[in-house]
Amino acid sequence: MLLSYLAISAYLSAALLLARYFTQDDVGHKHKQSISLLVGFAIITQALSFSNFYHNEGIALGLANSASVIAWLIAVLLFLSSFSKPVHALGILVYPLVAIALIFGIILPDTNAKVIPLSLASHVFLSISAYALLALCVCQSILLTIAQRHLHTHKNNGFINKLPPLQTMEHLLFQSLRVGFYLLTLSLITGVIFIDDFFAQHLVHKTALSLVAWIIFVVLVFGRKLFGWRGKQAISTIQIGFGLLLLAYFGSKFVLERLLS
Repeated sequence: MLLSYLAISAYLSAALLLARYFTQDDVGHKHKQSISLLVGFAIITQALSFSNFYHNEGIALGLANSASVIAWLIAVLLFLSSFSKPVHALGILVYPLVAIALIFGIILPDTNAKVIPLSLASHVFLSISAYALLALCVCQSILLTIAQRHLHTHKNNGFINKLPPLQTMEHLLFQSLRVGFYLLTLSLITGVIFIDDFFAQHLVHKTALSLVAWIIFVVLVFGRKLFGWRGKQAISTIQIGFGLLLLAYFGSKFVLERLLS
């Protein structure tokens, strides 16, 4: 419990420092090293709290634990990307969301989480990685939408001026989308290979929604490659596709673990 509180404090502190830099014109990025240290500390501390998830039979990944692991992986991806790409502004949105996931786990912990056997580890890892990367895409799409609206209305401010060019932001968005799509494809393939009975394990709705989301991402990825799709329609499509994935994974877990248990 203490580890979670420490991680929450570090994530929120990093987000506040980032918000101060991006929203105040006269503030330089003098806290860049402090932010990196805070986020690094939070990531390590949160990872240490995962030791409670392991059992002899496998890994307990209920609703709260899954949210914590996915949120942690999102933070890791953003933290590592920030060393080589101009994605620091995403931390204003991402790090508070990670803190919220931790708070959710403290307030509503998993009491009867299903233990996933280690034989499914590759499928689970691919699924969680895909969700995390696509969630980061959604955060990027939100930031891109805000920047586009300000530029179209000619309302520049300190926040907008400190963001990378729109073309760079869009390139990073679709770069992440492609990798997330490949991971999602692999997770669906491994799910078919390793899961024996979809009906007995209450996976029909989850699988159906995941396949619909996958089809949406297929159309978007190839539409971008072949026809150069971009702009509001592409951003909305990313958000709809991820919304279906969110409903498929966390919606099914909420119903099975919190409503029907």
